[in-house]
Amino acid sequence: MRLIWKWLMVSVGGGIVLTVGLLFFSDPLPINLSGPVATVARVMLWPVTICLYLSGPGANIGPPQKHQHECTPVQDLAVATGVRLSWIFYSSLTFVAVRLRRRRPAVSSSRM
Repeated sequence: MRLIWKWLMVSVGGGIVLTVGLLFFSDPLPINLSGPVATVARVMLWPVTICLYLSGPGANIGPPQKHQHECTPVQDLAVATGVRLSWIFYSSLTFVAVRLRRRRPAVSSSRM
């Protein structure tokens, strides 16, 4: 199987499976991250932040002093799209690294 087809199956197919899973199973899985795990997740999932910023804030549900916003279905879709983009980005990066490593000739230590 050619590398491009493997890449397409893992990157795009995996991203679609992740997105569908997040859209259908997001409510029963409440996950509250805090501390260094949340920081690493925010750094690694930077497309989620971009998609949420582009979707805009949700409906204002709190008093003017608290500024709480409700998550809308558009923001749910933005999170799922951001996770899919993250998956595609990092799996593509891995495939490029594997391809570059495969193309580089082995350096032998017998030259010395």
